[in-house]
Amino acid sequence: MININYITETLQKLVQINSVNPGLDENGPGEVEIGTYIAERLQEMGIEPMVDELAPGRLNVTGVIKGDGTGRSLMLNAHMDTVGVKGMTEPFSGRIQDGKLYGRGSYDMKGSIAAILGVAKAICESGKSLKGDLILSFVADEEYESIGAESLVKKIRTDDCIVTEPTDLKLCTAHRGFGIWKIHTKGKTAHGGNHHLGVDANANMGLLMAELYRWSDRLQKEKIHPLCGAASMHLPLVNGGRSLFVYSHECEIHVERRTIPGESREEIEQDIKKLLNEIARDYPGFEASMELVIWRSPYEIEENCSIVKRVADSLEKVTDEIPEFIGHTWWEDSAIFGDSGIETVILGPKGGGIHEDVEWVEMESVRELAGVIWDLCLDK
Repeated sequence: MININYITETLQKLVQINSVNPGLDENGPGEVEIGTYIAERLQEMGIEPMVDELAPGRLNVTGVIKGDGTGRSLMLNAHMDTVGVKGMTEPFSGRIQDGKLYGRGSYDMKGSIAAILGVAKAICESGKSLKGDLILSFVADEEYESIGAESLVKKIRTDDCIVTEPTDLKLCTAHRGFGIWKIHTKGKTAHGGNHHLGVDANANMGLLMAELYRWSDRLQKEKIHPLCGAASMHLPLVNGGRSLFVYSHECEIHVERRTIPGESREEIEQDIKKLLNEIARDYPGFEASMELVIWRSPYEIEENCSIVKRVADSLEKVTDEIPEFIGHTWWEDSAIFGDSGIETVILGPKGGGIHEDVEWVEMESVRELAGVIWDLCLDK
């Protein structure tokens, strides 16, 4: 059976390891230490770990418990990196109080790593036979560029996957995606007193920003998903001009568009280009260009898919409650697995403070998550 003390002690150690993503904080050490720790735990169980160095300091760790080939293969996935710790007073304490374990990554998502390792240990010690292969995957860089998941899907194939991101033990079958574009407007420098010579790139950008504001308002009324809520858009960065008393030669904005399942990059780019063309038609001095910075697809899996039904059955058995289906408003690696043809569902523990100054995970829910995984693995 599952060793609860092992899960608790493992989680405390995981939280005490700094695995801040260096893409988000230049002082972040990445996944070397935590990946090495996980690999050592797998080795102790008799599972040969595969350690892939993706870049200096960036690791994926994978282990496989072989099945007898009569069932579907299943991957349990968690990311090892965390966001930064600025503003936190005890980021790596692993302190337990009132049934909650505190520290950066406790909820997102080291509680899930501990649950996966606890189940793997229990399976190995029980001697029970699995029908399909069980792949234990711990990836780098989910919080930034997802180089870990993108590398993994090129190397490992599986039928099904559970991404163990936090869900408060609700069954997540959809999440939003996002795209970020840079848009430039061009102007012509001139002395502020020579208005007949200058073209103001900042003012031209203002025309576009006003249209984007109106578009954002329409999105939240017209583009709504039953689980993920509304699509949205905002402008996180604006930069233009060189100096006072000089007409701006260039202005740049970043447009962040949060998408719902069913929306495509091509569709959104056409919408933006349509706005640019309409403004250029009405204002002859308007000149703009756009380029894609990053695109992450939204994700959705049908509730009648096999993995969804089986996880729902195990969740109901362990919690004695009818599972609640939810969607996430943020993006997760599950979209990468889904896009590669792997049927993927998201399930993780309860907690709070995700990306905030005080982060915690409810220990009982980590144990329940382990119970759900255990039941699913033995039944698959």
